[in-house]
Amino acid sequence: QYSEAEILSLYAQGRLRFATDASSKKARRRSGPRPRTLGDLNDRDQQIVERRWRAIEPLTQLEHRLTGTDLRQRAAELERQGTPCSARSLRRYWTAWKKAGDDRLALIPATTPGVGRGRSRRNGMFQQHPLLRQFVDEAIRSVYLTKARRPISAVTRRVMEDVQRHNARLIDGQATPVPRQSALGRAIARRIGQLDPWEVDRERWGKRIADRRHAPTKSRRQAKRILERVEIDHCLLKVVVGTDAGPIGQPWLTVLVDYHSRMIVGFCIGFDPPSYAVVMEALRHAILPKSYLKDRYPRIEGSWPCYGIPEKLVCDRGSDLISKDLEHAAFQLGIELDFNPPRMPHFKGTVESFFDVLNDQLLSSLPGRTFRSWQGRADYQPDDGPLISYEGLLEVIHIHLTDVYAASKHPASTKTRLEMWRESAAEHPPCLPPSPDDLVVLLAKRVERTLSARGLELNGMFYNSDELMALRAELASNNIRTNRLQVRYNPWDLGHVWIRNPVDDRYLSASAADAVMQGMTEYQWKVLKRAVRERFDQPEHLLDLAAGRNAIRDVVEEAISKPSRKRRVRAARYGQTQPAANRADRQLQDDEWIDVAGHGLQSPVMAVPSEDGPATQPEPDRTEPPTSDENPPAASVDELDPDDIDPDDIDVDDWDVACGP
Repeated sequence: QYSEAEILSLYAQGRLRFATDASSKKARRRSGPRPRTLGDLNDRDQQIVERRWRAIEPLTQLEHRLTGTDLRQRAAELERQGTPCSARSLRRYWTAWKKAGDDRLALIPATTPGVGRGRSRRNGMFQQHPLLRQFVDEAIRSVYLTKARRPISAVTRRVMEDVQRHNARLIDGQATPVPRQSALGRAIARRIGQLDPWEVDRERWGKRIADRRHAPTKSRRQAKRILERVEIDHCLLKVVVGTDAGPIGQPWLTVLVDYHSRMIVGFCIGFDPPSYAVVMEALRHAILPKSYLKDRYPRIEGSWPCYGIPEKLVCDRGSDLISKDLEHAAFQLGIELDFNPPRMPHFKGTVESFFDVLNDQLLSSLPGRTFRSWQGRADYQPDDGPLISYEGLLEVIHIHLTDVYAASKHPASTKTRLEMWRESAAEHPPCLPPSPDDLVVLLAKRVERTLSARGLELNGMFYNSDELMALRAELASNNIRTNRLQVRYNPWDLGHVWIRNPVDDRYLSASAADAVMQGMTEYQWKVLKRAVRERFDQPEHLLDLAAGRNAIRDVVEEAISKPSRKRRVRAARYGQTQPAANRADRQLQDDEWIDVAGHGLQSPVMAVPSEDGPATQPEPDRTEPPTSDENPPAASVDELDPDDIDPDDIDVDDWDVACGP
């Protein structure tokens, strides 16, 4: 026994509820899974519930027991009001309301969509004909639940064929009736709807996609400060750039996005496909301050305060991002590399969504835009012009990132992306390396080469300096027998290389034997070697690299106007130097020693000049090939390393450089 106060207390705590008189199966089936509030119903059901309640409302206020006379009188009254309702219907409405504990939502029509969904029909064709259900189950298993992902109509046709084949062996009295194709299709769809959705997706799409579709959503750990999580990815821009000579092609964009503020930390745009050289430039541009912005682009009104070393770099498993060079550079800079599982781009959805926004909102309004599919392109040809230049596209992207994208609202906050960065930077200042010149060495590509009396050979060109020659004697005095040294070089500028001194773990600089290598990219040098080897095969031209470079320039100018986009992109890639947005303000000199081995973020990097002063490079003799070791010759055809040439990447025949004049 409970007192009234105890009952009210238990009811207020939610531990007690009043049961309704819904003991009968019919009442439980009708009350079934229905909404708990009137607002959850659609407009049609709301009107039906209100109309039924107005019809039986006078009957609910009677002081005596409901009789048939009351029902007939109320039905006649509704007939006179223009809303007819039979006495039998009124009794049904009143009974449902009363058994539900005076709940007006019991007046919801039994035909509400969703009520009884998934239940088998008592008089359905599959219950009446078990053999037909057997044919349907077999057809679903062999036709629908396959990686071919055939539609339900294919299952319907298979069942019709099986039924006809089965009936052909029987007499008319024993044959299974053939249903209508439309009714059979609806029955098969209901049958498929009763299956486990995960099992259906596993059979039709595979376990990986099924797990991704039906896995419970987990709250992803949000970055609490800037540069805690930075995502990197590449994208082929949906726009064609060109020059006065004609269209070139679509450039590649590499972007680093800060997850906390959604700001773009750095990028690299050019015609080079994704490679470690592109990643190196994008990462260096992200780490260094953007001090060039106002001087180079005076139209920009905003600022770009993003810089610093990322704590975690989230990337996919592309060949350009799993290289040992990036792993070693990230280790020395204190960057944690977080590789996503294969074919899981949603793990770095921030940078993926940025590419969609950039292509749809910015590049779609530029001349020379392209489309995602040929259906959307129709008869439009982006190469017909007008086209935007590479320098114009670079300026447009800078303006968009600083004045539009940074000033827009943060997707998970009420502040802008720029405000989120500045507030977090005030509390957690970004970290920088000891010297900006260290990034040139730390992010450079690493190879091993042999030191000889003529210097060090890399990609068919010799590099030498006074410090490099003195290194041979230093190695001998310290009883170091190896001649294989670690060499680092910048693929965007082959004028200098850096050689690690195994004695004191410092890097010393060496210059190319030919001054034409200053500012030459690795791709330009490979094309030039191919042209020198195949076109300038005369002895008097073997050492004349300047003549070969001028010849390639002529070929490039001719290739830009050719109809093949592949040729135009190769020509633009040859003519492109280091990306303007990532160009360093100062390069290392020949007399600088760089200590970068094993230092942390707090250890200083000292640039110590040599005692002998800056080294002077001998000017090679252009008239007669040198024969002594004191004046090393430039690279000849026999000294070219065939392993350094990619025939698929450097097709000189496609550029017509191997043909005679």
